[in-house]
Amino acid sequence: MKLSIAVAGKGGTGKTTLSALFVRALKEMKVHPVLAVDADPNSNLADALGVEAGKPLAEIREEGSSPEGSPASGVGRARAIEDEIQRAITEAEGFDLITMGRPEGPRCYCYVNNLLRKSLDDLSKNYAAVVVDNEAGLEHLSRRTTNDVDFLITVMNPALPAIRAARRVVSLCRELPINIGRQALLVNRAGRPETEELIARELAGIDVERLPDVPEDDHVEQAGAVGQDVFSLSGDSPAVLTVKGLVERFCAAVSAGPGS
Repeated sequence: MKLSIAVAGKGGTGKTTLSALFVRALKEMKVHPVLAVDADPNSNLADALGVEAGKPLAEIREEGSSPEGSPASGVGRARAIEDEIQRAITEAEGFDLITMGRPEGPRCYCYVNNLLRKSLDDLSKNYAAVVVDNEAGLEHLSRRTTNDVDFLITVMNPALPAIRAARRVVSLCRELPINIGRQALLVNRAGRPETEELIARELAGIDVERLPDVPEDDHVEQAGAVGQDVFSLSGDSPAVLTVKGLVERFCAAVSAGPGS
């Protein structure tokens, strides 16, 4: 089985915490190794996972696109990029982490982006699962610097700006140059009945699967407030249990094959 999950949504909806919870669930379910990819320029996934981030690939991209000191085009340059990516991997028990870093600057990155894409594609083949924490604009996916994904999950909380941002992400996904197995919406920090009408109204007419809500969880909020990672959470935390159920669902769907 090979599973790939991409998480998107407006900043502040908890998508980075959810991405980390997906990694935790996969690890506990013995789906390993897992590659976690932090594709949000804010780069908070390492903190959520309790590890130190390695060298951002953005720095490798900048160095590779600079005419000063970079290897010539061809095999030597490709090998240099691959070596840099290998050194940038943060290794942890049951999972590894790659940090993408800031957006592109004014240079031309076509050649080095192609090298990055090939290296990441080759790297991901070594993992049983890949979890990508994306930025709101989906630049990482729109530039095709990753493999196709099995599940693209757009996260929102029960607030109008986040719900409308989720609608925009759904529209944007139709233009992405990658194949998406299944696209789904996920409400995070749910639990207030008065917001369900708002969610239903704003999502009316969107033909996208809605996953079970992740409940508002004081344990998660408290852990985040004091800088604790997702592995510090109790196994019976409502959010942990819900995300584990989602991952079990994803794994079963991938094992069953297309159309399941």
